[in-house]
Amino acid sequence: VVGILTGIAVPAYTDHIVRGKITQGVGALSEAKVRMEQVFNSERTYNCALDFSPVFNETPFSVAISNCTTTTFTMTATGKSANGMSGYTYTINQLGVRVTTAHPKGTPSTNCWTTRGSTCDT
Repeated sequence: VVGILTGIAVPAYTDHIVRGKITQGVGALSEAKVRMEQVFNSERTYNCALDFSPVFNETPFSVAISNCTTTTFTMTATGKSANGMSGYTYTINQLGVRVTTAHPKGTPSTNCWTTRGSTCDT
């Protein structure tokens, strides 16, 4: 009985912890996008040199900005392997398009962020 309960409870608990870490990462990614938009609203251009690493200090993700011009950007949050998040990658662009580009359980066929794998969160 204990073995059966352990076989069910441990994976469920681990999955719950991972989903919490993903929520931290995509929350930081959303905050970084808002900051980028605030700069755009005041300067009428995206500042590609902004350092968003402080936003991600307390998360198991790192951030990178690519495709950055005066009118476009893509931010990518990549899971840190030291925090058990290797294989997780999420992006957002200036239009607010959210994409799960890598997830160990598969990526959704539509643009969204997922904590569960191949299905979008609602």
